[in-house]
Amino acid sequence: MRYELTDLRVFMAIADANSLSKGALYMHMTAPSASYRLKNIENALGVSLFDRTSRGMQLTAAGEAVYKYGKTMLSRADELQTEMARYNSQVTGHIRVFANSSTLSPLPIPLSLFLASHPSINIELEEHLSEESVRAVHEGIADIGLVAGAVHLRGLESIPYGQDELVFVTPLDHPLTRLQRVKVEDALDHELVSVGRRSSNFLYLQQIASTLNRRMNVRVHMPDFDAALRCVHQGVGISLIPLSIAKRSMERNLVNIVHLDEHWAKRNQLIVIRSMSVLAPHAQAFIRFLVKNLG
Repeated sequence: MRYELTDLRVFMAIADANSLSKGALYMHMTAPSASYRLKNIENALGVSLFDRTSRGMQLTAAGEAVYKYGKTMLSRADELQTEMARYNSQVTGHIRVFANSSTLSPLPIPLSLFLASHPSINIELEEHLSEESVRAVHEGIADIGLVAGAVHLRGLESIPYGQDELVFVTPLDHPLTRLQRVKVEDALDHELVSVGRRSSNFLYLQQIASTLNRRMNVRVHMPDFDAALRCVHQGVGISLIPLSIAKRSMERNLVNIVHLDEHWAKRNQLIVIRSMSVLAPHAQAFIRFLVKNLG
């Protein structure tokens, strides 16, 4: 006796709804048809998955186990379907890119130009700390890592393509503007505007504050650098932002920039890969395009 994936989906729907009739409704089938599917999977597994009472249905211990593994199986089946859809739509290349917030900021335009000129390629882009991006490339989770700053490369190949500097952006009348340079521990005495609680920018500053045994007074987490700059302009607090992004607001006399007296503030930007020679041709083409358009 065997069961189909549809049988498992019916079982999951009934378990979530705690009712045969509701589960059948979720699956757009009649209750007898859902009952048949449920019996089919119970017969195939040789166990009862539900205790059926006048007050409803409760998962047995075996049912709990099937529910746990069923979630994983259905998730993987959906991932497989998505992957196969790429082939059905004649997508011939897929590139997984991990990048930190600083390297992400200038990426949208060149990435869009590359995708527009390569309609058979998809790019999966995720934000991570530089150390996490390097680890993902090393472990084969990502094809390409875009990193900034001093980071252990784990023997991976790297291609330099730019430089940037982390600075504190302040309101025009902020006390820090009287200083040419500031230590990060002194900047942490002031109220902060952060870029996203889960952003690599915030997590990086949080790591630094932790090593100094300092607490950060974050007044607000904004969705991106531009939103953070607007908050700084209104006097909400100061924000750690790449100089290349902060310059635009400074030139419009909306904010001031205070440089950091820290060795890690000025950072080389690198493309990290396992080996250029083993990368797929479409990934190699993407790297060449980035070097040309970001350098």
